[in-house]
Amino acid sequence: MFFRDKHCPTCGGSGTQVFAPLKPEERKALGTHRTDLWRCTAPGCRWYQPWGHQAGGGRLPEELQNPGAGASA
Repeated sequence: MFFRDKHCPTCGGSGTQVFAPLKPEERKALGTHRTDLWRCTAPGCRWYQPWGHQAGGGRLPEELQNPGAGASA
């Protein structure tokens, strides 16, 4: 079974967030062609990570922040 909900280390709390695959422009900004990178979709968040684990994750550039930038990310 496939779940899109994951824990986001930058959103805080004990709940989960919905993750989505990186868009082509996001992969380009990171300089990668990897298709296994997913990002948190919470408002204001920029966190991305490989699907299977948080190691190897990081933050997207500020201009790729999700809409709703009142959240601290």
